[in-house]
Amino acid sequence: MKKLFLLCVLPLFCIGQKKIKLTKDPVAWTYEISPSTPLDETLRTFSATVNTKLDPMDFWDDINWAMQMGEMDLEERARLRRQAAKDTIAKWSKQYLLNSRPFLWVKTDPDFYVELSTDTFKMEHVQLDVDYSNPESIMGEINVAARLLVKTAQDEVLLDKEIRYYIDDKDGLTNKLRLRHLVFNPSFKLKYKMTKKPEKKRKLLEKRIKKYEADILEYFIQEAGRILKEHYLVQQVNAYSAMFGVKSKDYEALNDASEIAKKSINSLSALSKKKRKQLNEIKPDLEYARDYWTDKLTRTTDSTIQNVLNANLSAVLLILGDIEAAKFHIKSIPEYEELGTKTIWDGSFTYYLQGLANAIALKEHYGVRAQLYKY
Repeated sequence: MKKLFLLCVLPLFCIGQKKIKLTKDPVAWTYEISPSTPLDETLRTFSATVNTKLDPMDFWDDINWAMQMGEMDLEERARLRRQAAKDTIAKWSKQYLLNSRPFLWVKTDPDFYVELSTDTFKMEHVQLDVDYSNPESIMGEINVAARLLVKTAQDEVLLDKEIRYYIDDKDGLTNKLRLRHLVFNPSFKLKYKMTKKPEKKRKLLEKRIKKYEADILEYFIQEAGRILKEHYLVQQVNAYSAMFGVKSKDYEALNDASEIAKKSINSLSALSKKKRKQLNEIKPDLEYARDYWTDKLTRTTDSTIQNVLNANLSAVLLILGDIEAAKFHIKSIPEYEELGTKTIWDGSFTYYLQGLANAIALKEHYGVRAQLYKY
């Protein structure tokens, strides 16, 4: 009889544990980032030069180029190959190097010059024995750098910066070349394994890495462009998150606060001038939502509701300019610690939480240089 009683009670207990369903309303805003070292207004025209021995033509570029050229005089073929490399560098330069208002790229008599010079790369600490069954095996270290120089027409140096090449690895930037970074065919593996002298191994690996020169060179030009933007350009960066609610009449006040905050934040970038507002206009509404959620957080023990409140508080506090409080609340959400390993396929909550984390990191990095953009 006791067993029957337990079986009857168990379903009733399970029915009482209703799963909380969340609602989400996307919010978006924009930061305007001021340049770190603005140029004088008299400096507006420039020319850019890339001095390099790195080959911008990768493996597939060479194959496509060879197919287009067909049979041709060797000298003419070599000349066209050099021109193709030059054109590729020019294309990257115009794409990445400061070619944006208020600056204008000119061919003659510029106000200032941008020069990027690269080293030839070297392989160092080459490993004599490599375990090809282990993708984490280290082959060696790539040592290559570039120098970004900006100077006026009067030869006054405005910027002189070294740029080092790093592999954008899943564990972070590194100069250590691991087996998984490269695709080796069986013949190369055998040849590398049979080569015993360290110097010959190094040259063999350098020759193999040479196929990746184009990637290294494009990285340098892209990084130089990023540095120039940081120093001289006003940038606009979009940010996003969401206001979360609960599908239940029991949380009507929470949902009302979320709705108020959503409309307020999105009004910052409203397309209609009549609906568009500035921070000082929406501040009272955001403070109301902040105060309600803060009070609610102290009175709830449900972990899901706590996550909703912490996410909403973090976003609103960020907009209000309280970075430390925004960080505190987002770090109070368990999923925050796993953001680096999750993707958008792990759910919309993770997606919007990642957007919020990125916005906090941006604001923390740029500080007062990053202000809400006024449309």
